[in-house]
Amino acid sequence: MKKLRIATIGVGRFGIFHLHAFKQLEDVLNVELVAAAEIDIAKHSSIKNAFNIPVYSNYLEMIEKENLDAVSVATVDYQHKDIVLNSLLHGLHVLVEKPLDTNSIGSLEMVNIAKERNIILQVDFHKRYDPYHVEIKDLINKNRFGDFLYGYCYMEDQIVVPRDWFKDWVSNTSPAWFLGSNFIDLISWLMDSRVKTVYAKGQKNKLLKLGLDTYDSITSMLTFENNAVITLDSSWVLPENFSSIVNQGFRLIGTEGIVEADSHNRGTTSCFESEKGIRNHNSGFMHLENDIYGKPRYVGYGINSIQHFIANVVHINNGLTLKDLEGTYPSGIDGHEVTKAIEAIHLSIETGEVIDVQNGKELCSKVV
Repeated sequence: MKKLRIATIGVGRFGIFHLHAFKQLEDVLNVELVAAAEIDIAKHSSIKNAFNIPVYSNYLEMIEKENLDAVSVATVDYQHKDIVLNSLLHGLHVLVEKPLDTNSIGSLEMVNIAKERNIILQVDFHKRYDPYHVEIKDLINKNRFGDFLYGYCYMEDQIVVPRDWFKDWVSNTSPAWFLGSNFIDLISWLMDSRVKTVYAKGQKNKLLKLGLDTYDSITSMLTFENNAVITLDSSWVLPENFSSIVNQGFRLIGTEGIVEADSHNRGTTSCFESEKGIRNHNSGFMHLENDIYGKPRYVGYGINSIQHFIANVVHINNGLTLKDLEGTYPSGIDGHEVTKAIEAIHLSIETGEVIDVQNGKELCSKVV
């Protein structure tokens, strides 16, 4: 049986870990990382040397030449649509970083094409793979919570993320798209319920003064179809000497129980003369270690979520159907629901109104 041929489109801060995740699978599955596409030519040499693969400036050229079976897409948020659609139209299974799209018409088009062509469209909502969250899901499945009533989520980045990392495109996204999408999917998955209505407020202050036209913070009240009300705070203006790049956590309360998860302080902190302040570590997400043969490998739930996509492609190649895999991974439909919810968040900010997410129409508000 021929090896499955895999490639990654977009090798930035997170796309590089897609390459590591796929390369590591060559030792255990009948797969091969064969190429990458990256528009920044300055990165090509280091990628070629690290992974021994060709690197293309044009992803369409790569797709035409490399006889691929699957691709992952790790470009900036607003570029996902055309890349994903072209990949699907070439018959490729696709993994895409969250959010699936910043427009619900685009995300629905992706979902429909994947369904028509019977191929996998998977979104990298890695919080589903966090073992702490998996345990919470297990408790929910055992009906330990009763009926969900309310909850609170927060995800906050240091200001270095919008100011330094993404300054060239940050005006095309927001903390709701970049951060909030993680927790909207997580809570939807945990409760097995979709967002029904949204009311939101946004603040533009510090970043606007720096010449970056995006929200500092967005606070949203999300009512789900199970009638639970979840408040979500997303922001990216924490001081750069905060103890980690991201501060995050959530709590859920039901008629029969409560759970609280601090995803920021997982129990390991450090402080050194050579660094500013205290640092919190989340090694469970991703870290480098040696395997039993002394070979360095990236491990953690941030890698597992990427590799799960390839496992699904292998299953399909071995005769399983999309129906067989339904509900076992973050699908394009799940990604579409998140896009609709965040689109509604922005529309609520613009209008000051409660927005019905499940009104049968695509919202298609502008990205602000």
